[in-house]
Amino acid sequence: MSRRAATARAAAAICAACAAPQGWVYEKKGAAPTRLDHDMAACRQEALDAKAFPIFSSGRIDREVFNRCGERKGYAVKRAE
Repeated sequence: MSRRAATARAAAAICAACAAPQGWVYEKKGAAPTRLDHDMAACRQEALDAKAFPIFSSGRIDREVFNRCGERKGYAVKRAE
């Protein structure tokens, strides 16, 4: 593969990642922003997929595991519109 083709593929992958929808909303009545941050950090740690090798670190998160963690912590988990 030529250098030019490799650069084009990398740029396309980055653009695709930027265009992807943000995805999810986590709501819990009465939860302070600091509590949300703490809980989401714990869920990120739990959902980390060490076998994944994405361009961005957010791609290493198993979203299904992350969402179940949020639900266990009392958050309403839904897709962002």
